[in-house]
Amino acid sequence: MRRLRVARPPHVALIVETSKHYGREIILGISRYLKAHGPWSIFTTERGQDDPDPPWLRDWAGDGIITRGRDQCACRAARDRGIPVVSLRHLLDRPDFPTLMPDQDLIGCRVATHLLERGLRHFAYVGVPGAKAWDRVRRLAFVRTLEEKGVGDIVVRPVLADPNLDWEGEEEQIAAWVRRLPPSVGIMVTHDTQGLRILDACRRAGRSVPDGVAVVSVDNDPVLCEVATPRLSSLDQNLQRLGFEAARLLGRMMAGERPPPANHFTEPGEVVLRQSSDTIAVASPGLARAVRLIRERAGVGVDVPMAAKWAGMSRRGFERTFSAQLRRSPLAEIHDVRLRRVRQLLLETDLVLPRIAELAGFQSQQYLARFFKEHTGFSPGVFRRRMRFDAS
Repeated sequence: MRRLRVARPPHVALIVETSKHYGREIILGISRYLKAHGPWSIFTTERGQDDPDPPWLRDWAGDGIITRGRDQCACRAARDRGIPVVSLRHLLDRPDFPTLMPDQDLIGCRVATHLLERGLRHFAYVGVPGAKAWDRVRRLAFVRTLEEKGVGDIVVRPVLADPNLDWEGEEEQIAAWVRRLPPSVGIMVTHDTQGLRILDACRRAGRSVPDGVAVVSVDNDPVLCEVATPRLSSLDQNLQRLGFEAARLLGRMMAGERPPPANHFTEPGEVVLRQSSDTIAVASPGLARAVRLIRERAGVGVDVPMAAKWAGMSRRGFERTFSAQLRRSPLAEIHDVRLRRVRQLLLETDLVLPRIAELAGFQSQQYLARFFKEHTGFSPGVFRRRMRFDAS
């Protein structure tokens, strides 16, 4: 009796840290790909962000590698032996491998937009030590987005840590910098650990968060954001999608596709609002009430006349004041809130379009479809298929 041959699954090495939220989310995204397209025989182990690659990788005869390792010599040797490699590590002018990472330009733009929507007048950006390409792109996008809205008061602090000081000394140094910032300032920081330090420095400096200083970081690590006081607003980089796309790319490469070594970008998520940026920095209490009404209830029939009444103003006076304080019209604010709600429902649920239209405050799914395509360039169905990373 002939025995059936079972094809050997691909042997894949995941050189991705498990010590950080960033790496764990990537691995979860890879697992979602494997549930639909696997299985793979996976090598992974507990590792830190900068741990060296396993020494056997240099001579390994496997089928593919996904790496975030810092020293990529072993991966280059594997590539030279014909093993496909996908990198998630660096944003370089000349990458050695096909490289995926979240779109840093969009990250800077989205955090700037979030802070602008708070009605803030002054802004600061806190970068990381060293000339990191991704940090430069993120900072330039943050500054560009603000300048396009007529903002000129932007403070950039490129280095947070001082190697000559202990933690207490560093925090006092940062607090001294925070004291010099103007009132009603929005600060973008590059990752959640850094966000905790800025919040601590604000306490030491006697600056109230979020009413005097609004802070937004990047990564949306739920542990770090929740342990912060106040809880830290942070942009979700959509890292599970990054992992899914990396696995999909490696799958194509193991099937024979040979994409050139280049940078590829995935779309990040939005800022997850928590207490550290939950402020509306406008002079009029009535206007602040109206803005909160729009942001909390735009999906249940709020329109400009209703918001103006809530603010205690005439419609014309409300529109003029709103635009002067928030650099956008109240109708644009309502549209933006509703658009974000539709995007969230399309990406995070399997609800049908009539139900989404109802939840987002549209009279019909046809009106929703026209509105969505006008603002995004895609129909809701096409957007859902393109952006849902668990699609085939």
